[in-house]
Amino acid sequence: MRNLVYYYPLGTGAPSEVSRRLFSALANKNLPFNISIFPQRKIDSLRNISECEKFSSTEIYQIKNLLQNYDKKLLIHFTMSPLVFPNRRFILYLISLLNRNKLKLIINYHGELGSELKQRLKGRDIESLIYIPNYLLTPYIMKSADSIVVNSLMMKSLFETKYKVKNIVVIPNGIDSSWLSSKRSIKKDEKDTKYLFYHGRLAPEKGVEILIKSLSNILKTKNLSLKLLIAGDGEERDYLEKLCNDLEIKNEVTFLGKISQSEIKSYLSMVDAAIYPSLLDAFSLSVLEAFSTVNGPVMYSNKIGINDFVRRDGFEFHTFNPSIEGVTNCLSMVAENNYNQNIFIKQKKFASNYTWDRIADEYIKLYYSLL
Repeated sequence: MRNLVYYYPLGTGAPSEVSRRLFSALANKNLPFNISIFPQRKIDSLRNISECEKFSSTEIYQIKNLLQNYDKKLLIHFTMSPLVFPNRRFILYLISLLNRNKLKLIINYHGELGSELKQRLKGRDIESLIYIPNYLLTPYIMKSADSIVVNSLMMKSLFETKYKVKNIVVIPNGIDSSWLSSKRSIKKDEKDTKYLFYHGRLAPEKGVEILIKSLSNILKTKNLSLKLLIAGDGEERDYLEKLCNDLEIKNEVTFLGKISQSEIKSYLSMVDAAIYPSLLDAFSLSVLEAFSTVNGPVMYSNKIGINDFVRRDGFEFHTFNPSIEGVTNCLSMVAENNYNQNIFIKQKKFASNYTWDRIADEYIKLYYSLL
């Protein structure tokens, strides 16, 4: 029986948060194999990580453990793909390659670096050039894994076509069960105004620029009362705020910045609709969180991977092409109440099937296939 070594990120951002949530769900299971963590930075005890205090008995695996137990059979789960930088994650990957006859590798990909890099360079994000070595080595890293985990059929098809790999397993992301019991705690300032909400990273691939331009477009062509609330931060925030000013809609758009999960829940339960116009998104936890909470329609781009599971499960929600025309039509639909008023019931039913407790079971099946 192999032991599982789980790469545990400590940074910010959705992929790190997803990895930590999954570990918590796994640690709460009665696993028939040992699970150790390999933290992003060197730590002596899980007590140093507040969210891991209840798992303080979990063994911490260090680089020296790999070197000392060179003959030990291990399953190593890279919950985030290795980056070509001199950091602990890449060192773990290199050591793993030296003992491939004893080790099994699982690597999660939360997106497609090539597409994201293209969008960032299009937006003149020169700093993103440092990711070019990662992009160039991605095919090799993928082929070195025993299993690659992606979060949607859309991404599976993209990776198989672009990188010619076949060892891909599709496992969706999940939410904590606490999302399923959200209560409204924020009241609207203006009862006759329709409130729209977006939460997520403010980056080119998220399509928020299209959302803002679409809002400007509809406000100038129709006499409507719409307000857009944007929660999140990122490299595009300054540009997007300037865009709102240039389009003369700064009074209709509020940038909330990075807010807590409880605040996100409160806004989602208050607004009339939520909208996510990503140009490409492997899954989108934001959409799943909105499904669980919004008491109106959740509208999202047809380039978001979660739609694979929506269709698989027999649902049909509001999707659109991430263009000004597509988003404008959605905004008009909300403003004119031209949608199924009970759509939120089906959205919440869908979301209830995607808790981390259930998703963890799918990972356990994958572990069993390799242990």
